[in-house]
Amino acid sequence: MGTIVGVTRVTRGENAKDRQVAVAISDLAAEALRRDSTEAALGMESALRCYLGDREADRPAWPYPSFLRGTETPADRRIELVVSESLWTDFEAEAARQDVTLDQLAEHAAFYLAAEIEAGRVTQRILDDPETGEGAEAG
Repeated sequence: MGTIVGVTRVTRGENAKDRQVAVAISDLAAEALRRDSTEAALGMESALRCYLGDREADRPAWPYPSFLRGTETPADRRIELVVSESLWTDFEAEAARQDVTLDQLAEHAAFYLAAEIEAGRVTQRILDDPETGEGAEAG
């Protein structure tokens, strides 16, 4: 409960290191990840990238909600994905910094991405820089 399951390293190419990871999230969070017709694993990777990318955005919804601290994330679905070593290391560090489990922060990241898509901010990032999805924020 609230822990990462089966972390292994997978090497791709000469210098790229990826990790195969799994997070447990609720059915509701999994559905939020699939609202744009992507698979849950791809959606989760996008959620992690979007969430960590907004670290300095100073949005009230960014940090894990304090009223949910100490609660367990419903582990309805186990999402397995392969992510870069650096992305996962950053995500682990952020979960530790906020004093929440990886599963809790993954669930929050899924909802955060869904809210960003709904608000149109993800679309703006893609328009700003189609290669990386990074760029100026739309007000």
